[in-house]
Order: sequence, then C-alpha cells, then structure tokens
Amino acid sequence: MVIKGVIFDLDGTLIDSYPLTTVAFKEVLRKWGNVELTDDEIYLSFGPPEKVIFRRYVRDENLEKCYLDYVKIFEENSEKIKVFEGIKEVLSELKRLEFPIGIFTGRGRELSLKLLKLKGLSQFIKDLVSSEDVPNPKPYPDGVEEVCRRLGLKPPGCLHVGDSFMDIISGKRAGAITAGALWGARNVERLLKEEPCFIFKSPKEILRIVKECEG
Repeated sequence: MVIKGVIFDLDGTLIDSYPLTTVAFKEVLRKWGNVELTDDEIYLSFGPPEKVIFRRYVRDENLEKCYLDYVKIFEENSEKIKVFEGIKEVLSELKRLEFPIGIFTGRGRELSLKLLKLKGLSQFIKDLVSSEDVPNPKPYPDGVEEVCRRLGLKPPGCLHVGDSFMDIISGKRAGAITAGALWGARNVERLLKEEPCFIFKSPKEILRIVKECEG
C-alpha cells in the first residue's frame, strides 16, 4: 500500500459544521417548504448538493430564495463553525511533505469554497470537487475519481478520509484507501460497519499512516 495523496471530506472531517448546517436546514425548510425535519432526517439526506435536497420540499419558484437564505445563515454565523483541533497542523505538514490534498464534499461548490476561505484552509487545498461537479453524488465513486484525476493520481494511491459511512462507500467503490474520521462522526457504528482500511481517532494519526505508506 502506497499513499501519494490525501482526499478529505469537508463537513464533519475538516470543519465542525453539522450543528449550524442542521439549524440552517430546519430554518429554511420551515420557511420555504413548510416542513419540519429531524436531525437524523437531515443527516441522512446529505450526499447531493443542498439545492437538490431542497427541491424535494420547496417549490421551484422558491428554490433560489431558499438557497440564498441558507447561504446567508452561514455568512452571518460563520464564527460558529470551528476547524477541528489538529486539522490545520496536519494539512500544513502534508503540504510541506508535498502530498497533494483534495476535497470531495456533498456540499455545493460555492459555499464550500467560501467556508474554506473563511476558516483559513484554502491555502492547503490543491482542488475541491463538490457533488455539483459530478454526475452522481455520494455514495457513488464519481467524486473520489474526479478528485484523483485532478490531483494527477490513481485512486489506489489516494487516502480518502471521511466521517460518514457514505465517504467510506464512495471511496471503496472508487478503489481508494479509505479511513474513518471518528472525531467528527455522527454515527460511528454505521461508519465502522463499512470497514474502512483505517480508523483515525484524531487527525494527527493521518500523518503517521501517510509517512509509513509514503511512495
């Protein structure tokens, strides 16, 4: 096993954004879709970009207004989103070691890039692929395959780190080396059921494995 690059999920892996995301979803869907979703229903809807999820509940003529309200909530409350402890140090070291770093996220591209910039992570990332950029979202392999292509690597040489069982499934289907990020996992039991190649309890463990498997 040789690791030549690292792909991260964004939400729940690099940034602790689930609490604000849940609040934002509930607020805009209550306003524009007249629907109340539970935290679990919102979590299980993740994979496609937000507009695709909103379209299930919101009339087409209100879809853009719903999305703009959603983005506004993030812009006005970005301080509530924290970068997980140790993430910046890991990203900095991976960059110093010249490992290409990519992101595959279910979140829409525009807001993902904005959050990376707001949280000071953009400088470490070579490329980002959102579910808007590929034909099929998680748990399909399309996004992982596209990040690998943009990094100039083959999936078997990439470590794919994520906090959700869908990250593990998409990584496995692409042929990548998979790793579960327990520090942000909402459903650890479901994540472990997919049997990732590695289980990381803290971000710093990534560096140990990467250095041991460096090509």
